[in-house]
Amino acid sequence: MRIYWAIFWAFLKVGCLGYGGGPALIPLIEKEVVHNYGWLTAEEYIDALAMANTLPGPVATKMALCVGLKAGGPAGAALALFAILLPSSLLVLILTVLYYRYRNIPTVQGVVRGVRPVVIALLMVTVANLAPRSVFSWDTFLLALGTFLVVFYLKVHPIIMIALAGMVGYFYYR
Repeated sequence: MRIYWAIFWAFLKVGCLGYGGGPALIPLIEKEVVHNYGWLTAEEYIDALAMANTLPGPVATKMALCVGLKAGGPAGAALALFAILLPSSLLVLILTVLYYRYRNIPTVQGVVRGVRPVVIALLMVTVANLAPRSVFSWDTFLLALGTFLVVFYLKVHPIIMIALAGMVGYFYYR
């Protein structure tokens, strides 16, 4: 029973403290599951994140399911998903009503403008934390750089690059 409380509390904290969507939650989830509780090693976390990014849907919920399953089985997965979704589900209902009612007030516009750069900074922290464990040789650096350039400049859909990278990994790294 103690593991279920820990899973619930860890993902409730992430759900309450994370702002900016799934990618911004990645470092928060890592801190809880790798550093605070040790449910996954850093390498297992990278693998779970890679797997989660190959599937459709929000990355944070997929990570919650993956970690919850490893730490507490099917009940742990369900509890982690519930805990991570609970705060945002409640808040989005409240904030949507408030935002549409007060969106033209300069203070509200200022708050939104102030939060945007923080979200970008959190994404940069994620890249800085994940890059040393994911881009560990010239070939993986070139794969990451090439993917960035193709997606950013040529506007190729990310899922195509994920599928291609999976095929490259299958044939080249096995």
